[in-house]
Amino acid sequence: MKRLVKIAVLSSAFVGAQLIGTAAMAQSAPNGVLNGFVVATKGITLNCELVLTLDAGANEGSIAMNPGDANCAALNFNGMPYDTSYSSGVLTFHDVDVTTITLGDCAGDISGTWDGTTLLIDDILPAKTAGADCTVEGFAS
Repeated sequence: MKRLVKIAVLSSAFVGAQLIGTAAMAQSAPNGVLNGFVVATKGITLNCELVLTLDAGANEGSIAMNPGDANCAALNFNGMPYDTSYSSGVLTFHDVDVTTITLGDCAGDISGTWDGTTLLIDDILPAKTAGADCTVEGFAS
């Protein structure tokens, strides 16, 4: 009888963990305007306010960086809106093209992890022509 109770308890714990994991993975894609803060680096480090405007139904979004640092306004995001995709809690902006303050600009895909409330960003956008890659760390909610 004690074995049966242990098996029942272990089974319940396993099923509960599976349901919780499924609920976490089932978050819908972020939609609307998210505001946050990022540290962007390409030769120099900028502390910028971030504004993401997302249309989950159309799978597209726009990016804006505002001062914080006065140089943030000099970052130019070309060709918006960008196509976006969302899968398993990861939001990706595709073919982002940024004119930077320092040599080389940056272009490529950039992703963040969405938990249903906050998008956490810790990614690298490759250098487009020269210089260092762009690194981006921050959040938007």
